[in-house]
Amino acid sequence: MKKDFSFYEFVGILVPGVTLLFFSEIVIELTYKQVIVDFSKVGESFIFLIIAYGVGQILHAVGNLFEYGFWVIYGGMPTVWLNKKNRFGNELFEKDQKEKITQKIVHQFGEVPLKDYRKYVYNWLCLKENITEKRIDVFNANYSQFRGLTVTFYILSLIVLFFLGWKLALVSFTIGLLSNYRMIRFAKLYALELFLTYLNLE
Repeated sequence: MKKDFSFYEFVGILVPGVTLLFFSEIVIELTYKQVIVDFSKVGESFIFLIIAYGVGQILHAVGNLFEYGFWVIYGGMPTVWLNKKNRFGNELFEKDQKEKITQKIVHQFGEVPLKDYRKYVYNWLCLKENITEKRIDVFNANYSQFRGLTVTFYILSLIVLFFLGWKLALVSFTIGLLSNYRMIRFAKLYALELFLTYLNLE
């Protein structure tokens, strides 16, 4: 059976896995003066990618746990900001536009528990037309990528702190914070695009 890598699998799973293993390899080289993977050899590089994909799947699972706790602290994912402000007082839309979107959703789907209409709207859009590789899915893929990279660099911070000291660990942690910021941004862009597409699509 033929299996093609999707954009989501590449950015959301493989990139974080490769990043974690590659920088861990560098840490090992700097600490023990020993090369684990010889990237000049095709066979070793191929095996490295296979292992990185598996590690990426594990990071994806860790990212799910991180995501859950993070958005609880933040006041919910941006898709629920349609109906309520987050802990920082942010909303997705102005009052008039929010009412139009909410009325259309409630008219079509009825009241939804916890007021998170994301799955209902996304599923309807998928049935209405093919949105694969359009802006909504691209935003979602980038969100997944930065969620994975955020977890990756936070884990790397601990590894580097243990082997190389706090200064380099601070660099990794800072990159993790930047990835975390991008994760938040793409989550918001995803929510905006999702609901605006739904509102404007007859």
